[in-house]
Amino acid sequence: MNVGRILEQAQKEELRVEMEVFLSALLDTDRLQLLAHPEVEIPVDKLGDLQIAWTKIKEGVPVAYLINEKEFYGLNFYVDERVLVPRGETERLVDYILDRAHDSARVLELGTGSGAIAVSLKKTKPKFELTATDVSKDALKVATKNCALHDVDLTLLESDLLEKVPHEDYDVLVANLPYIGVETNNFISENVKQHEPHTALFGGSDGLALYEKLFKQINDQERAFKLILGEIGFTQGRGIEALARKHLSHYEFSLCRDYQDLDRHFILERK
Repeated sequence: MNVGRILEQAQKEELRVEMEVFLSALLDTDRLQLLAHPEVEIPVDKLGDLQIAWTKIKEGVPVAYLINEKEFYGLNFYVDERVLVPRGETERLVDYILDRAHDSARVLELGTGSGAIAVSLKKTKPKFELTATDVSKDALKVATKNCALHDVDLTLLESDLLEKVPHEDYDVLVANLPYIGVETNNFISENVKQHEPHTALFGGSDGLALYEKLFKQINDQERAFKLILGEIGFTQGRGIEALARKHLSHYEFSLCRDYQDLDRHFILERK
């Protein structure tokens, strides 16, 4: 069985992109080489892995979990079922931080998951002083793996939002918190719902419960961040703005677009 026949069948079942990614990893080649040589035969000892992957991909399992790898901001990250698969739209959030923070900024990330945002920031701006937190011990193990993989030095901390974060001076707070609503703003596919960790997906009835909790913590603890940035769903702009005006009225609020020109990120700048 060769590459061309497999991709032809994958095309019929609308699995072409996923199978290209998987075959590239299986054959230890890049996608351009894979597509340039459809005549390449799959080694007999890899056919079992191919069959298992085909079944799982058809079931909706993210291919990133099958190959334990996902590219984000030009870097390859280890991922598995303990963390969300990093999304391309989140790369824009990294851009917004890099555009606004000075070269030696102290940055705090909440809900780091795989560590993709924090590691990308540190690789791009080595003088950043970074602390990244997550409520999940399992997620922090993945983040630790990625820090070692990319040889970056940052502080990882288990914390429910700001609860265990030392009351120190940070310039930037970035949060990519669960924002899928249980009742409204429930805009995810069934495959994502079935296979990615729910603690990293759902944020209360409308998806903004954790952001409201965070904004109240910032206000109640009198934290003085210069910049606060976060990611939301494209239908939640008005909701997050209302929460910001309610709890953080001393910040200037703005919505920002992702690469698909959707309202995906917010920025709060202290007045």
